[in-house]
Parts: sequence; C-alpha cells; structure tokens
Amino acid sequence: MRRGGLLILLIGLILIVGAVALFLILQRPGGGGIGGVGGIPTSNALPTEIPQVEVVRARVDIPANTVISNSLTLLEVISVPQSEFDPEQNFSTVNEIEGRLTLRPFRAKEAILKSALVDPGLSQQIPTAEPDRASDKAYPFVVNNITGVADQVKPGDFVDVVATFQLLRPVSTVGQAPVGPDGTAQGSAPNSLNDQTLRSTKTIVQRAQVLRIVRPPVSTEPTPEGGAPPAENAPAVDDTGQPIQPSTADGSVISQGTWTLVLAINDQEAELMEFAIASEARLVLVLRGAGDSGFEPTIGATFDLLIDQFGLPLPQPLSPYVIGPGAQLTPLPTRTPAPTRVP
Repeated sequence: MRRGGLLILLIGLILIVGAVALFLILQRPGGGGIGGVGGIPTSNALPTEIPQVEVVRARVDIPANTVISNSLTLLEVISVPQSEFDPEQNFSTVNEIEGRLTLRPFRAKEAILKSALVDPGLSQQIPTAEPDRASDKAYPFVVNNITGVADQVKPGDFVDVVATFQLLRPVSTVGQAPVGPDGTAQGSAPNSLNDQTLRSTKTIVQRAQVLRIVRPPVSTEPTPEGGAPPAENAPAVDDTGQPIQPSTADGSVISQGTWTLVLAINDQEAELMEFAIASEARLVLVLRGAGDSGFEPTIGATFDLLIDQFGLPLPQPLSPYVIGPGAQLTPLPTRTPAPTRVP
C-alpha cells in the first residue's frame, strides 16, 4: 500500500507539471490554439493577383472594309487580366489601329485582332462624297519645287489649283491710204493682221485633298571605277546612294526635282485639269490652312479686269523724242529727283 500511494503521488505530480507547462505555452503571444504550439504563427495566404493590361476592342459594330479613321467613335480601351491578352493578336493602343482597313466585321465589345487588319489601298483612302457634290477620284498631278508649294505639301493637306492660260487673239489694223495733191486717195489702205498674246488666270479647282505623294526612284548604281567624277551640280548622296537633303528648322531649303501628287477631285475638276494641261497652261498649287473648308468665288485675272476692278493704272504711250540738229551737241540738264511721295 505504501508503494502504490507513492506511485499515485508521482503520477499526480507529473500531471500537475504538464498542466502548468501547457498553461504557460497557451499564454505566450501568438501561441493561441493548437496550431500555435512552438511559437509558429499561422495565417491564411492570399492568392497572387493577376496584373491587368489594356486591350482595344470595338465600341460599336464595325463592318468589313472599313478604314479606322474615327477611333473615338469606333474603338475603346479596357483593362483585362494579363492571362487573357494575346500579344500576337491583340492591340494595346489605339494608335496601332488608326488608319487600318478591316477584313471582316467586328461586333461591339469584341477585341480587334491583328490578323483582321491590313493597310488600306488608294481606293479606300479616297474620301466619301460630300452633300451636293459628286464623288472624288484619284488624279495624278506632276509638280516641281515651285508649282508644288516649295515641297511643303504633306499627305492629307488640301490645295487649290490656279491656272494661267495664254490666248492668241487676231488683231486687224486698217491703215489710211495716202492722199495725193488733189486730195484724192492714192492706192489702197495698208491693212495688217497680227496675233496678240493675252493671258488669263483663274482658280479651276478648290479644296482638293492630297492623298499621296509619289517621288521618283533614286538611282543607287555606284560610280564605275576610274570613271568620270560626278558633276558639280549633282546632289550629294549617302552610303546607300540616296540623296542627302539638307534640312533646316524653318524649312528654308527647297527640294529639287519633280514628283507626283495624287489629288482627290471629281470628274468635272479632272476635265478642267486635263484641258489646262493640254492647253499648255501654267498650273500651280495653293496650300490651304488647317481647317479651311470654304469655297472662295473668284472672278479671275486679266488686264482689263485688273484695270476695271482692281485699279491697275494704265500707262499712256510716251511721245517720241526728236533730237534736232541744234540739240545734238547740247548736253541735257541734270535732273534733280523730287521728294518721295507717301502713298
């Protein structure tokens, strides 16, 4: 009985010590609960957030064969998870789509795909018909550094075409027959028929849009070894054979040569252009300012219109100056200039 009582006391002491130790462990910071035994804190780990990227999609239904020219109306940019973005097919900015042609229709809220867009041809770049005006067509017009506004015209600009014609007008002059001593006419009157060259200037095309500017190819053939040196007036070229065009900040350097401007004009304007070219008229372009869409009625310009409408002073014929025998050796007096008259 004595040994049994000692064993019971020993077991009770062990249980008391274990209970005290467990109580102390549970009182430690971060030691609450069974999962906190040993001082190891536990927490629920949040899943990794997928980053967002921007993708361009259709704002409204876009038909096939449509040039994306009004991106604010046709397109919108939204954010999608990066896992849903395909860099081989999707666009992230609107600038990549501006001016492209759709090969198939896109429904609203559908992402724009790279495989369904191409660069438009010239026929798709011709603007649509305006109200009360026939549809425009593409017309090529050859210009140089003078008639092409000093090479300051860019695709998308609007220009006017001014033509100056030379007209041959027959002028018949009826002379007076010489009169004899008896007062009668002697012989017939001397008549003459001459051609007088007259000029007339008129704006024949207004607000023609420049669709493209086509420049002639530059020869890249190297100078043969031992050949003649280049001419003094030949343009300088770089390593690839392309001419080096000097550039200045104010655009004061004029490019040399000729190039072709593709203009958007209707059939009537094309007929006027063709007639002027066939008549060997001088044609020059006039560049319009940004936002200038008005039609300016003009009366043209001729010498009689300049005199009647614009006050061009008509000079009087000078009287013939006859030097007599007494004035041949007499020096003329020195003329004193009058003060400059202020207009």
